[in-house]
Amino acid sequence: MNADSTTTRLTAEKFDELYRTYGRRAQGFFLRMTGYDRPLAEDLTQELFARIWEHCSEYRSADSFATWMYAIAYNLCKNEYRHRIVVETYVQEARSAFSEAAPFFDTLERDEQKRLLAQAVQNLPVGQREVFMLRYDEELSIEQVAVVCGIPVGTVKSRLFTALQALRKQFKQNE
Repeated sequence: MNADSTTTRLTAEKFDELYRTYGRRAQGFFLRMTGYDRPLAEDLTQELFARIWEHCSEYRSADSFATWMYAIAYNLCKNEYRHRIVVETYVQEARSAFSEAAPFFDTLERDEQKRLLAQAVQNLPVGQREVFMLRYDEELSIEQVAVVCGIPVGTVKSRLFTALQALRKQFKQNE
């Protein structure tokens, strides 16, 4: 996106480029946030890019586009949560976050590991699930997660710590 002073003008060509670059990531984000409800994720992805087109003048070129996009996506999800209960799942392949549970995981097949992890993450409170997913799946920095969620960095750290502790405890019980 080219800067026009501090705001950005969006051409159709640039919009297409942004959609090609970020569309699949956004849809993957929505899939996980909606419990793998593909039609809803597709609708939310289209809504996200409609809002990007409508509000491109609010984007500041000094900001990270991905962070700005995820903030909009996050707000779309919050709006969706207000309208109906959504069953969420999350699959995170990196076992490093659960090093204490590694012996338990070593005895399981990969699909079973994913299922157990998704089930465990589903049991986390919504706030913990959100920061956990944004941090570990979307690989946003803690500061970016704070911007996306509209909460202080300390709250992000606290929620991540609490989520990891709860997951470790749950997996230790399963050993």
